[in-house]
Amino acid sequence: MLPASLFKSVEIAPHGTASESICTALRKAILEDQLPAGRALPQSELAAGFGVSIIPVREALKHLEAEGLVAFTPNKGALVIGLDEADILEYSQIRAVLEEQAAAEGVRNMSRVDFARVEDAYEAFVTGVEGPQGMIRSGVLNRAFHNAIYAAAPRPRLLEMIEDLNTRLDRYIRGHLIIEGRTTITHDEHKAILDACRDRDADLCARLTRIHILEAARISVDVFRRRQAGHNPG
Repeated sequence: MLPASLFKSVEIAPHGTASESICTALRKAILEDQLPAGRALPQSELAAGFGVSIIPVREALKHLEAEGLVAFTPNKGALVIGLDEADILEYSQIRAVLEEQAAAEGVRNMSRVDFARVEDAYEAFVTGVEGPQGMIRSGVLNRAFHNAIYAAAPRPRLLEMIEDLNTRLDRYIRGHLIIEGRTTITHDEHKAILDACRDRDADLCARLTRIHILEAARISVDVFRRRQAGHNPG
């Protein structure tokens, strides 16, 4: 049985957008670990829960398959899929290369208005990751901070590739924040990146971004490894 919370507070929009509403609800549940890797997603149960036909459910699942969150398997139907340690590291290395470029180009093209958005996103992360829901919010807030820098870069296809990688990685990479002291370190790393933006130092911002991503990935993989072995990562 799928969790009842999956179907709560989901408004199925009219005029042919039911699949989008279902896709958003399922994506959120997967990224917040309400639907863990290996969980079956029966189309009939989803359709009944959301109060729709099978068609928009299947459309939503196919979209999530393209995002790397769901797979269709013989005799089992749709399943939530996860990454292994090698996947996380490889995707993170690719992400670091792409975001290093996006950071440099973002700083080189950054206006005062763009920088103000980066400052706002930095403050939102600092205040938003506190409290019991901080871990869940951290992924979205972290991406918002970095994306505020990249948004100044005139590279829409580059940003699309970065967004795809972040969607695949988010539920794993935020694992580093459960380590004692990592939130403070992340704040400091973000502050250094913010200062590089303020100083218009594109090369420094790019380098700090690459280091920030790879270090978070390294620690998160260690957390992932410990969880797989049944140890407490803290």
